[in-house]
Amino acid sequence: MKQSQILYFSRFAVNFVCYNNDIAFHFNPRFNEGNVIVCNTMQHKNWGSEERRHNMPFQRNTYFDIAIQVMGHAFQVTVNGQFLLEYRHRVSYETIQSLQVTGDLNLHCVTFYPSLLLLYNMLPAVQTPCSTGQVPFNIQYIGSNQGRNYRGSGCFGALTQKGPILFSLQVMPFQATLQTNFDINGKIIIMGNITHGADRFHVNLLNRRTRNIHLQVNPHFREGAIVRNTQDRGKWGPEERQMSYMPFQAGQSFLLEIRNEGGSFGVYSTGTKLFNYVHRLPFNQIDMIEVGGDVTLTFVQY
Repeated sequence: MKQSQILYFSRFAVNFVCYNNDIAFHFNPRFNEGNVIVCNTMQHKNWGSEERRHNMPFQRNTYFDIAIQVMGHAFQVTVNGQFLLEYRHRVSYETIQSLQVTGDLNLHCVTFYPSLLLLYNMLPAVQTPCSTGQVPFNIQYIGSNQGRNYRGSGCFGALTQKGPILFSLQVMPFQATLQTNFDINGKIIIMGNITHGADRFHVNLLNRRTRNIHLQVNPHFREGAIVRNTQDRGKWGPEERQMSYMPFQAGQSFLLEIRNEGGSFGVYSTGTKLFNYVHRLPFNQIDMIEVGGDVTLTFVQY
């Protein structure tokens, strides 16, 4: 969910609902119980044991971004670009059919970044490396939106961009040739998992003939920095490191998006902009992407 706003009331909830009406994951921030986040699972109309977290990242009357990723062993929750919690599966994620958002908030936007697990189990036809169709997924929102209740439906918007979409990439390092040069409004989305004890990984946008690297995004975990640079004719330029926080952590999943915004690259994680990087070489020469280091990839769209 992106750009939601909590109102002045007591609580809200995000529910991953199964086809039999069980709730696989109930994410429930409560302001009226001492600012606690309650996580639970409901099976056969009975709630299980609660898991409570007291590190509340939400505030009344403020906007927030929340990203919930379905992993093989657990749900991972990130709020405003910061990892919040992990909730291990109690029922099979394969039975999830809809998303429900309810409570005291205004919901402005819901975006689905495809998960390998959800796509393969919700839409068995998506088996080829390239697909540009939309994946239907039911959304139910029962909350405050200018005083009215609203119910809607959505789809995996990230699949609407034309271009290859690759799932479950086991061979590293990863290399791919872009179908067209990386022009203005071009976008690359990368999802994967950072290995435990990781030192660093890199994403390179380059020209395959000259091997000039127009942009390298290079998280250094031991330094807590994301190093950006350009290599022109074998020589690196000055590094850029300044940013407000480190969004990636060893042993966790990640989502990275690179956009060509005209005068610069815009680099995002879970919908939050991390930094701009002004072009040092002509961007219309970019025709290849490389990913390497201490990561495995689950999804790449370019």
